[in-house]
Amino acid sequence: MRRADPPGMAAIRSAADAFRERSPGDRRLLALRATGAVLSVGYVSATLVAWSGVTSWSEALQTGGNSAFIGGLVVVTLLRARLYREDRRAWALVALALLSYLCGGLVDALGGGSPTGADRPSWADLGWLGFYPLTALALLTMLRARVPRVSALTWLDGVVVGLTVATLGSAFAVGGVLRGTEGSTAAVATAIAYPLLDTLLLVLLLGALAVIGRGAGAAWWWLSLGLLFFAASDAVYALRVADGSDPFSGLLGLGWGMAFISFGAAACQRPRTAVTSRVDGRVGLALPGACAVAMLALMYAGYLDHGPLDDGGPLVGALALGSVLAALGRASLSFRAVRALADSRRQARTDELTGLPNRRSVFESLARADARLTAGEPIAVLVVDLDRFKEINDSLGHVAGDELLRQVGPRLAAHLRSDDLLARLGGDEFVVLAHDVRPSDALALAGRLRDELRRPFRFGSMELTVDASVGVAIGPLHSASAEELLQLADLAMYSAKRSRCGVALYDDTRDGEGRHRLETVEQLRTGISAGQLVLHYQPKLDLRTGEVDGVEALVRWQHPERGLLPPDSFIDLAESAGLMSRLTATVLDQALAQCRAWADAGLVLDVSVNISPTDLVDEAFPAEVARQLHLHRLPPTRLVLEVTESLLMADRERAVRVLQQLRDTGVGISIDDYGTGYSSLAYLASLPVTELKLDRAFITSMPSSPRAEAVVTSTLQLARSLGLVLVAEGAEDAETVAALGDLDCDLVQGYHVSRPLPPEQLAAWLRSRSQVPST
Repeated sequence: MRRADPPGMAAIRSAADAFRERSPGDRRLLALRATGAVLSVGYVSATLVAWSGVTSWSEALQTGGNSAFIGGLVVVTLLRARLYREDRRAWALVALALLSYLCGGLVDALGGGSPTGADRPSWADLGWLGFYPLTALALLTMLRARVPRVSALTWLDGVVVGLTVATLGSAFAVGGVLRGTEGSTAAVATAIAYPLLDTLLLVLLLGALAVIGRGAGAAWWWLSLGLLFFAASDAVYALRVADGSDPFSGLLGLGWGMAFISFGAAACQRPRTAVTSRVDGRVGLALPGACAVAMLALMYAGYLDHGPLDDGGPLVGALALGSVLAALGRASLSFRAVRALADSRRQARTDELTGLPNRRSVFESLARADARLTAGEPIAVLVVDLDRFKEINDSLGHVAGDELLRQVGPRLAAHLRSDDLLARLGGDEFVVLAHDVRPSDALALAGRLRDELRRPFRFGSMELTVDASVGVAIGPLHSASAEELLQLADLAMYSAKRSRCGVALYDDTRDGEGRHRLETVEQLRTGISAGQLVLHYQPKLDLRTGEVDGVEALVRWQHPERGLLPPDSFIDLAESAGLMSRLTATVLDQALAQCRAWADAGLVLDVSVNISPTDLVDEAFPAEVARQLHLHRLPPTRLVLEVTESLLMADRERAVRVLQQLRDTGVGISIDDYGTGYSSLAYLASLPVTELKLDRAFITSMPSSPRAEAVVTSTLQLARSLGLVLVAEGAEDAETVAALGDLDCDLVQGYHVSRPLPPEQLAAWLRSRSQVPST
């Protein structure tokens, strides 16, 4: 029997389990943070004991604690560089910087330096000063990884902040050090080097933060805090030395300690290299503005009385002037960028030819109008289309057409209110969006606009008279969507054009079919992407063997509201809406995937797929077919593509070229509904086809019509002479199938053999017949 855990052991075991469940990256980060925390606690404890003075070796304890802590930080930063790829070189440089500082401290502890700087320069100074360039290189390496490309405005942000910090540092730190430093030139240079290097590090750090922005990450902010502590402690130390007081009195040592604790915390942050954001426009203007104000105040203080400018000499004045000039340059570029952005946005929303708002602006205004429609405010959308504009372009040229369009805008605008929108949709179509307009007012406005456009337009010495058709839709009467109102007004405009009445208000009885057509197009577009297309398969029976030779894939639309729709209800719609390429690709993918699944189950079947006019003139279509066959691991001979005669005659030259490419891959080509189009021996002999599908009209009437039987017989003989397979579709009864068998027809397809079936039902039907050859 297991003994109960002692108090607290359950919590420890739970914490251990939680640690093991974390990802390897999280576990490494936790271990790193635990190491840093242990070092920080040990350092603070040693410092507090040393300050308490309870032992005679307090100074040695503090010195040893400092060295041990910094040595531990060297290990932590090296681990950070070893464990994570991000900023690996930068953290290795940070480790070297800390190691250089540690060496300086150890030399000083062994008697190689002087806390007051009287014996400077010393070997300890060499180690301490080495900290600065290595840290600067680390910051530059991090900056380059985050901002590979920097704009001029961003660089100026860094320059402004850097010069400001350099000015303040030179004014308040360097001046005080100069006043209190005596000795050789080397001693003075060494004393000045510390505040100058601190200032340069702050310049680099704050300039980098200005460049990176708010996406810098926690590590950057911890490094910033550490360097601020470090610079502040160095400045206090230098000023105390200059004043002749004890440089180590007070909490100065804690300042350096907090700096190194911050460095350790930075190394323990989760790696991050991506820049998530930049300072926005307001901050971009406020930052140089604040720096400029600070520098002007500093210069003014030096002008009034003895101040920081006098302490730092000409250097501080030059830095302050440079900061102000850089800030002014940054502000100037910011204003230019804002103006350029405003011009760019205006141009993106303006029609180049007429100067009116363009289609993009229209849809933005329609989106804003939805809130008014929801509140019940009446809004009218008018679509104005110039009649016979193409004739003007063709007869007078595009220059005259463009000039006409330029004159349309001012004429229409003269009849509109200041808050009405007039825009050019494109071509010779204009749109008006009028708020708080009733149907009668909208129709009256449409009439005035049409009358205005019917007045003669003048081109030099020539006058030109045009007419216009205007469609009107009112919201929320016709729709609560402003964008849909535009579509309805467009439908009404076409009604006005067809009836030649000039102006038409949207009528759902008259125009509703077009509206529902638009809705159906969008539903079909969504349905194709959502996998709503399904395939049923109709067998083709080989009359000579009695076996099923293949199947034809017939698409259906599983509409979420209207149920299963036959192809007649959406194929023409897909063709006119430009969706046939996507639809064919979906059908082909499903058909070949099903063919592969049947083959894996032991059912070997060819599959026929109908293609559209869009596919037939798309010279990239053969490559897509080959790709799909390769994807589903099927030989090309398993696929037959069916095309109607009428499609072949639409663009015969390109169609023949595409079909030949398909045939070259081994895919079968079938002429569907043969005998109903432009049947010609000449084109039939030139086409790379393998199969003829005789139209059902001849097949269904064959038992009762000798003429139909003669057509079937002659077509069968033609197919045999050309080496083609003849498929008779529309075999609806046993008598027709028997007659086709007597004529030695190759394949039959129709309800007597089987209706189109879903894949699972077809597989069951095939197995019940036991007529399908197995692999």
